[in-house]
Amino acid sequence: MTREEYEEKRRRLSEDAEDARKALNRARARYEQITDELRDLRIEWQEQQAADRATEK
Repeated sequence: MTREEYEEKRRRLSEDAEDARKALNRARARYEQITDELRDLRIEWQEQQAADRATEK
């Protein structure tokens, strides 16, 4: 492998690593958003169920 080949491969791998890092950060943010939505949905459901039980009495 020549110096030029090494530098080219290193540059491509560095770019790939940066793209992967950005994708990971986007995926992590999306995961956090989804888990927040799930939590909010569960809370809303529990509150609705409690309100329904209170009106049944």
